[in-house]
Amino acid sequence: MAITRTHRALPEYNPPRDKQILTAGRHHGNPGDETAGMDHENLPYRRVSPRLIPLRQINNAIGFGLFFLVLIVTVLVIQFASPLFLLSGTAYLLYLLPVGVLVWGIVLACIIPRQVRAMGYLENRDDLVLRRGILFRNQVAVPYGRIQYVDIHQGPLQRAFGVTQISITTAGGGTASTFEGLPMVEAERLRDELTQRGYARLAELAES
Repeated sequence: MAITRTHRALPEYNPPRDKQILTAGRHHGNPGDETAGMDHENLPYRRVSPRLIPLRQINNAIGFGLFFLVLIVTVLVIQFASPLFLLSGTAYLLYLLPVGVLVWGIVLACIIPRQVRAMGYLENRDDLVLRRGILFRNQVAVPYGRIQYVDIHQGPLQRAFGVTQISITTAGGGTASTFEGLPMVEAERLRDELTQRGYARLAELAES
């Protein structure tokens, strides 16, 4: 099945690099931002779609399920190929591997709803702030003037759940900031908004 992908491009510009913020409680924005110094919990972050929760749980089940089956088959092959091996007291410890994988997959499935609810994005005057993480909060501020490409990706499962992934490529970095869970309408709005703000920022810099 085809993967939908659209993007908008901006002229290249190389101002200071993106700010990556690892924070436990506060957002440190630009000096001119009205949100600078405020508790990030009280900032008006936009939340992603709750449909991202079942999507991630399905991906989690597929990944851990396949790993679990591979380990089970491997243990059974060893059991039937080497019956004498099972006579040792430590042989049954092999069964702890698939059990551990199964337990870890269940734990992650329980954590996914909190991970999704912790995700958000904030459109400041000078940059876009992307937030994710539960215990260790991660915030990435992308200045509008550094944005080169804004891509929208939508695979088969994402299309089935009505969500997308947006990728923001910045000048000189070579890596894109990605954010998942936006509905297509909101992703297109954000892409157009970032494009307009990027052009406006370039025009301000050209006049200065």
